[in-house]
Amino acid sequence: MSWLLGFLAASLALAWWFSHRRFVQNVRRLAQRVDELEAEQARLRGQTEGGEFNLRTILASMAEGVMVVDALHVVRLVNPSFISLFEPKGEPQGQTVLQIFREPDLETMIATALATGQAQARDLAMNGRRPLRHFAVHAVPMRDQAGAPGVVTILRDITRLKQLEDVRREFVANVSHELRTPLSIFHGFLENLRDDPEMPRADQAEVFAILTKHSQRLNALLEDLLTLARLESRRDTLHPEAIVVGEFLRGVRADWADKIAKKKIALTLDVPAELPPLFADPLRLDQVLGNLLENALKYTCSGGAIRLVAARVGEQLELRVEDNGLGIPPTDLPHIFERFYRADKARTREQGGTGLGLSIVKHIVQTHGGTVAAESTYGAGTTIIVRLPLASVSKT
Repeated sequence: MSWLLGFLAASLALAWWFSHRRFVQNVRRLAQRVDELEAEQARLRGQTEGGEFNLRTILASMAEGVMVVDALHVVRLVNPSFISLFEPKGEPQGQTVLQIFREPDLETMIATALATGQAQARDLAMNGRRPLRHFAVHAVPMRDQAGAPGVVTILRDITRLKQLEDVRREFVANVSHELRTPLSIFHGFLENLRDDPEMPRADQAEVFAILTKHSQRLNALLEDLLTLARLESRRDTLHPEAIVVGEFLRGVRADWADKIAKKKIALTLDVPAELPPLFADPLRLDQVLGNLLENALKYTCSGGAIRLVAARVGEQLELRVEDNGLGIPPTDLPHIFERFYRADKARTREQGGTGLGLSIVKHIVQTHGGTVAAESTYGAGTTIIVRLPLASVSKT
């Protein structure tokens, strides 16, 4: 009997040992599986966080504004550029597109993208809380992870491009207009000469004088256009050298002495002796002063006065061309450095002006690192102020 009890005890002990071993193995397998699941979860969480980080990084680095809206046109996500571009009132998330923009065209684009499932692209003008700006807008339909529809809208500010396009279009129109007048005159008088070969010599001389005048105007216009094109494209290389300001200005006064005398206008020079040398391109500086003196001469009546003044202002040389002529109306004053802008259009054309002189002055001065401005009292005279750094351009 004792041997049977021992056998049963041994059997139970062996069974327990095997059972315990299997239990331990199962626990180990379970723990290993738990570790594997935790590792997989950590990997997936890392991927998700990495994806979100990459998405946030990409959105933050974009210059374009990005807006994600749901099927109800409620904003769910925007990037920092969106905030900077539109400065929405309050938190944009949770507001509708109409509440933020109040732009029906943008609302229509998003609705169309949702309805058709096709991307929409348009250029839109928006007022917002700033002056009118232009945006290239792309609305792309999408679905989130749950399958809910929405739209990703990308807004790129193209205001500067539109402005440049307007400037180009206006420039072409102005050039066409400026060329049309003398060419029409040429065409008309040449037809007269062809139709009347026996025209008296006195009449022929008058016709040729008119043709010569307008050919000179055409030539001046083309020269100014070429100069302006070279300045704007930076193809013209400056050749700076040290300029003794007093000697240079006295040379300019001597060059203009005859023209000034013919119109009986007094030209005075005010230059202090202690001015330091100016490092600049003498040919371009001469062109600046020539254009300014030509304008002053045009708009100053016989018996008037023009002053050419130089002075040191800090680390800059200030050149002033002052006249007591007709002056410029206040509405025209902000625009006089624009290409083809004329404060007195009829008078300027009559005297052969191209409308490009002050624009050329502005570009030359800016190329030297300086500034140009105008002051005027209508009916009392005008002052053009040029400021150039005393070391205005690099010697290279």
